Amino acid sequence: MMSSVRLNMRFHFRLFVRGAARGLQFFMTTRGTTMRMRMPILMMTTLLTLAACKEPPPAEAAPRAAASASPVLSTQGYGPVRFGAKLSDMEQLLGEKSQPPGVQDPACSSIRFDKLPGVRFMVENGVLTRADADAGLPNELGLAVGDTLEQAKKKHPAIVIGPHKYVPDGHYLTVRGADARTAIVMEDDGKRITKIRAGLEPAVSYVEGCL
Repeated sequence: MMSSVRLNMRFHFRLFVRGAARGLQFFMTTRGTTMRMRMPILMMTTLLTLAACKEPPPAEAAPRAAASASPVLSTQGYGPVRFGAKLSDMEQLLGEKSQPPGVQDPACSSIRFDKLPGVRFMVENGVLTRADADAGLPNELGLAVGDTLEQAKKKHPAIVIGPHKYVPDGHYLTVRGADARTAIVMEDDGKRITKIRAGLEPAVSYVEGCL
């Protein structure tokens, strides 16, 4: 009886040892496989990290010039509006009708565009010939309403200075364009700039505007 029990115990002990050995073998094999799989992943991660450190930071996307750049009054025009262009063409380009609607006087009228605030355009016989700027509108001369006559002369030594027709001690300050057909004209009160306009001759020199 005791012999039978001992044999049975030995049998189960052997089964336990074999099971434990197989479990250990499986664990070691699995662990080895896992380690073998981990090594390439770790190496790749390290290489990518080193490459990222050497690469220059991505450049910021350049702003869209056409969309973000502020229009500047020049001897050629303002924004997309060009002096000498037909009003109908500029309306089509801007995708809007000028204000007030329709040309009041075919010979000479003053109009605005909602998309170009701060500036009034002169239209003569359907052609844009001049732009009068509100205070604060930027221009290619780098001058502004409120600047002094001395500042204007210092920035633009070739400026042409003439007496004002209506303002005592005032002046007309003219900077000619490259083609001599265009100009930027400013007015002052004898001390500081009060008005700025640009356009084609002779429209840009009209003292009274459309009269």
